[in-house]
Amino acid sequence: MRKQKYKEQKQPRRYYFFDYLFWLGEMAQQHYKGEPRRPDGDSMLMLCIMVVVLGPMLAIVFCFDPPVRDFLAIAMIVCSAVIVDLPGRIYPPSRRKAVMRHYAGRKFSPARCYFFLFSLGLLLIANIPLWGTVLKWINKTVE
Repeated sequence: MRKQKYKEQKQPRRYYFFDYLFWLGEMAQQHYKGEPRRPDGDSMLMLCIMVVVLGPMLAIVFCFDPPVRDFLAIAMIVCSAVIVDLPGRIYPPSRRKAVMRHYAGRKFSPARCYFFLFSLGLLLIANIPLWGTVLKWINKTVE
């Protein structure tokens, strides 16, 4: 039998929309260095997670009866603590370097960065009617 040589092929890294958001945040931080309250990669990801995941989940949690709602509220607090810690674990230094290297040739546009920030803000505003209906349900259950 012939001995075959197997070459280990490295799988190419895949880059996703969250990687692009991370890069936008990091480039905004570098572009506006010295100015306070500018987004970085981790804060951009946290804003996205809070608006897309936690906002609607919070609106749904308040719709339940009090014992279930209390349990879910505690679970949400625990999940929030875990999610706050996630961006540092999702993007370890090796992944950060790879993402920054992948987007190195791209031109940073502050307008594009603010477009994503404002669109996330608009999604947050879109969640507000849900909160209003949730408050009505809470009032009905209290009365």
